[in-house]
Amino acid sequence: MGKTGIIIYSISIVLIIGCSSSQKYDGESQYQPFDPDGIPFIVSDTLWDIDGKGNHRALVHVKRQENNAVLAVLPWRRPDLRPETKKIIVTEALSGKEIKNVLISELSSERGIIIFEPETVPGDYFIYYLPYKYRKGFGDARYGKPWNDYIPPNYEIDQNWKEMVINNLSSVPTAEIKRFECRSKFDFFTSMGVIATKKEQDELLIKNKSDYLVFPEDRAFPIKPISFPYRWKVKGPSLEFEGNASRNEYYTWQIGLWAAEKDLNNIKVTLTDFIHESDTCKISKEQITCFNVEGINWDGEPVKFNLSVPKNKVQALWFGMQIPSNAKTGKYKGEVEILPSNSVPKIVKVEINVDKNFLSDKGDSDLWRHSRLRWLNSTIGIDSFPVTPYRPMKLNENIITATDKYVKIGKDGAINSIKINGYEIFERPFQFVIESDLGKILFSAADFKIKQDADGLVSWTSESISNEGIKLICTAYMEYDGFIHYNIKLSANDVVHVKNISLINCFTLESSEYFMGAGFKGGFCPDHYVWKWDGPFDSFWIGGDKSGLHIELRGGSYHGPLLNDYKPQPPKAWYNNGMGCLKVDKKKDNVMVNISTGKQVITRDPLNFEFALLITPVKPLDTKKHFSQRYYHSDPDGFAKAAEEGANIINIHHSYALNPVINYPFIIRDPLINYIEEQHKFGRKVKLYYTIRELTNHAVEIFALKSFNHEIFVSGVGYGVPWLCEHLIDDYKPAWYTELPNQNSDAALVLSPFSRWINYYLEGLRWMLENYKIDGIYLDDVSFDRTVMKRIRKILEEYRPGSLIDLHSNTAYSIGPANQYTDFFPYVDRLWFGESFRYNEMMPDEWFVTFSGIPFGVMSEMLQDGGNRFLGMVYGATARHSYSKYSPAPMWKLWDDFKIGEAEMIGYWDKECPVKTNHQNVKATVFAKSKELLIAVGNFDDENVNVQLIFDLEKLGMNPKNVTLEIPEIKDFQEGGIISINDKINIKSKEGVILLLNVK
Repeated sequence: MGKTGIIIYSISIVLIIGCSSSQKYDGESQYQPFDPDGIPFIVSDTLWDIDGKGNHRALVHVKRQENNAVLAVLPWRRPDLRPETKKIIVTEALSGKEIKNVLISELSSERGIIIFEPETVPGDYFIYYLPYKYRKGFGDARYGKPWNDYIPPNYEIDQNWKEMVINNLSSVPTAEIKRFECRSKFDFFTSMGVIATKKEQDELLIKNKSDYLVFPEDRAFPIKPISFPYRWKVKGPSLEFEGNASRNEYYTWQIGLWAAEKDLNNIKVTLTDFIHESDTCKISKEQITCFNVEGINWDGEPVKFNLSVPKNKVQALWFGMQIPSNAKTGKYKGEVEILPSNSVPKIVKVEINVDKNFLSDKGDSDLWRHSRLRWLNSTIGIDSFPVTPYRPMKLNENIITATDKYVKIGKDGAINSIKINGYEIFERPFQFVIESDLGKILFSAADFKIKQDADGLVSWTSESISNEGIKLICTAYMEYDGFIHYNIKLSANDVVHVKNISLINCFTLESSEYFMGAGFKGGFCPDHYVWKWDGPFDSFWIGGDKSGLHIELRGGSYHGPLLNDYKPQPPKAWYNNGMGCLKVDKKKDNVMVNISTGKQVITRDPLNFEFALLITPVKPLDTKKHFSQRYYHSDPDGFAKAAEEGANIINIHHSYALNPVINYPFIIRDPLINYIEEQHKFGRKVKLYYTIRELTNHAVEIFALKSFNHEIFVSGVGYGVPWLCEHLIDDYKPAWYTELPNQNSDAALVLSPFSRWINYYLEGLRWMLENYKIDGIYLDDVSFDRTVMKRIRKILEEYRPGSLIDLHSNTAYSIGPANQYTDFFPYVDRLWFGESFRYNEMMPDEWFVTFSGIPFGVMSEMLQDGGNRFLGMVYGATARHSYSKYSPAPMWKLWDDFKIGEAEMIGYWDKECPVKTNHQNVKATVFAKSKELLIAVGNFDDENVNVQLIFDLEKLGMNPKNVTLEIPEIKDFQEGGIISINDKINIKSKEGVILLLNVK
């Protein structure tokens, strides 16, 4: 690994034409040269300029010039699609001068016949056969047309020369092909990455007549998604495999299938125990798995996969085996049976030679071993116990207590009461109502049961039946953080037509001042609002500053944040073919929210009405923690300078040398460890960009993941940057792209939202906490749900207590982040909302609900264009250091001088706030200590305002006659001065003032 974060390789030229299965491979094996057709494929020792040339070239030698043209026959065995759409570029090797007269005689995947006019004879020439325009900067490939960076086949040919060549084609001499070169190991095709010719494939089939052929492979040679690899032509098919492993290693290997003659359907894989050659011990088949057909899903449940292979396609099967820590050295023998439903079974005899070496980390530190694939089946962090700062739940008859939240359950399973901070959320119990043309359908007394399953889980059920024969089964549970999940199932032996099904919620006024979601941007609760599923929305929040409720309507396969990458169908029962509807009506004494479905038909096939509630605020606001933790979000080299101005936490974003690629911070290790150790010496924290949504093409396991069909990577049109076209070929969806130094690229792929990659991701977090000693992670618009967030927090608290999570979101990308991510808030330490926020267009109610996080129990920082530093202080928010025009350092200094962490934050939204203004769009927030106040005043109005502050200092035990009011000088913010508490203050539009009030 290079110290700068760029992977630097050296090579040795050793020609290898295939290896026996018993050879002990390592991470370098696949990069060794090979020589099909007697022409070596090598990794070059030159990092040439790839802009306009690409990563692959042939070196040819012209011996003599009998006329003005020479012919080069290039058996390049290209894996890419559409080779005819890419230009061939010929340059003089020494000067680099491009040859203009180039004529294509033949161009296919197997070979190219290129005629060109040499300038220097004798001389060497490079033929670049996959040239492209190098993409600079960064960008997102998810939107718009597919990317295509390849240079199109347009040539500037002298027509007289062309005519001369055509007329004398038979006399054109042939150049000597010396070798094929690749610019770097990362771009190297390897013997698994170039194709066998059609003739070679046919010859192989003649010798091995079968519906399908089997090719066992070591993990050092990942099987790539190409038509048929040259390496298999050399090795030939086999029903035997021998591998080498160490004690305690999680050993992986592959079995490749080629569906040569027909589709292979519903492939089953069975395994035997692996018996030691001495017959005295074994490795149980329970310790072995085929990742392509089985595993443990992201939710901890077993999962099976249907595996089929289309005709003439290659499929890799990846296997993993846990070698016992006390394994006896020697050979372990077992069998793998491959059984398609429409062909004959084949049994592969496998021998694993276990040596005396012991791998304490199971091989995880050597990425080439692919031992981390076992992480795909991890259940780390799955349990029903509370995590900091939540306490064990209590159940007293039908009253549930969960860290200052009190919920009373009725005998019908519905919630009768929710209290938090002393405030009641429901004015009366919510109702699940079924109506016929004759009116409300009544149900018999329910069979109600409630129990505490664990310290962090209480569940209950109720069953009842109506006179119409409708059976209602309610199953629900509540978790320690105030999350409540319901599933109401309706069925009937006979068909029953109903007029409407609705969930009716009646909220108290103090718990319904604000509303957000269901297509409503966010702010004060509207008097009347109607939403009819016109958009990718599935949830809303209604509440006040001290009590509220988030409600999500569920029932589909996806229940994470509704990012633009994932546009699932709405829940079937609630949506009801577009007849579903949500209505908000504000009344004199309450607010009614009615979620209705319209006409439904109830049959034996149950209708499932699933929904989830989250009580807010999810936890008490920790202002002391907020004001003491100050983020720097830029180049790691600048952290020390920012720390001099108060920054004490860094997020190392991807694309920096210490974390070069997106969501795979496992490539650069020692420099990162050293950097973190150095920051810890000064009491600073280091967090990494690490999330799920997309994954870099530099992930070592990328070919294994691609072999899982679309469990990990979503399907797509392909294209993307050239590396993807040349190695993953097609059927993927490109995502984020970042230019890296030395003309390298980080080209990510869109991940499926819920897959076993979540388990890998969580184990990766554990690994970094243990090995890097990171202090947390930075999340950037993620696709997973609160279940995964719980697991993240539990891993952090177990392996590095006190670690931090901050969440960033783009309001345009996540369709309203505060509502989309509400059920993440119990586990998030800081919000960074967000890109696309228009701070100067937002009124205070929108700031409070959509940005601040305060009604939910978290706090935020500003992002887009640095936010508005005047208005942000009303919510205790600044921008991040080095992420805006104005540094937050002067404001941080004021915080320190005032010792703001010791103060009580009393916002304008709190009826007890002791300072108010005489203008509805000018707001004041107080940070109160016993003998002094810091007051942040912000003018949200479009006009300049002369505002009068209205003080109620007696609430704080202060005598108004014994106070002074100062405007402290703050660099780049305001000039200092002394004023009277009765003075009017002129505040410009969208600006503000900071005041200090002291008792004499």
